Amino acid sequence: MTSVTYGAQSAYAECQFQFNKRRWNCTIIDPITLKVVGDVLLEKGTRESAFVHAISAAGVAYRLNLNCRVTRDCARGLNERCGCDQSTLSTQANGPGTNYDYQGCSDNVQYGIAISREFVDEKTKNASEAVIINLHNNRAGRQVLEKSLRRECKCHGMSGSCEMKTCWDALPPFREIGVIIKDKFDGASEVAVVEDDAKSRIVMKNNQFKRHTNADLVYITPSPDFCEADPKRGIFGTRGRECNITSQGVDGCQLLCCNRGSTRKISIVNDQCNCKFYYCCRVECESCQRTIERHFCL
Repeated sequence: MTSVTYGAQSAYAECQFQFNKRRWNCTIIDPITLKVVGDVLLEKGTRESAFVHAISAAGVAYRLNLNCRVTRDCARGLNERCGCDQSTLSTQANGPGTNYDYQGCSDNVQYGIAISREFVDEKTKNASEAVIINLHNNRAGRQVLEKSLRRECKCHGMSGSCEMKTCWDALPPFREIGVIIKDKFDGASEVAVVEDDAKSRIVMKNNQFKRHTNADLVYITPSPDFCEADPKRGIFGTRGRECNITSQGVDGCQLLCCNRGSTRKISIVNDQCNCKFYYCCRVECESCQRTIERHFCL
């Protein structure tokens, strides 16, 4: 349960990082009451819901931070239910530049995926459309994790000649996983759930577009614009959000403020400047005033 908790927390932190400049900035938790909000929004099968489910499934399997990842705990032998991934152990590859031995301790991704499937996936016999979509996006998030394994090696030989290498498979930093899933969010496919021979099937809503794959994020409900606050749906709006007056992107005042305009605030802060090092050993600086201009959505 500790692994699942840390995984969920790391997924939420990554969600906030990836969306911090957008209208919806992953406000799943009310900053005042610290209660989870937006259940209605997430149950509707929007693109934001797709990202949350994918990053959560991947986060539980990954379990970020030292000694706080399911896969890394397995690799270090800290979890008695699993150990190193033995599937490629002692596998050799020879040839120019490929002389290595799989003797290292690979991340046990499959165990992490099994834990994620057990705790994250909703279990119901008569699944609704939203649940079917959520399960698909959970699998897509875990598939990103599985395909992100990369080979790491350590050289052996006289004077570091690297005549022989010991290699293992390791996961990249979770930030890279978040970036990949965010890209999938930007390219998510709008789909529908149809009954085919008493079995539910996900199909493209517009058959003129290329069919989605198992690794793509999908949604069934268009997203709201997130401009105005709607607490019942977990939408806090963008009023009061800081924007970038010079940007034409999603963090720019025109888009982020939904064309309502912005207000400018000027503040003067004291800062250190013209610092000099004197031998030995001190640093002296002058006190300077710096003007900061910030813009906030109306």
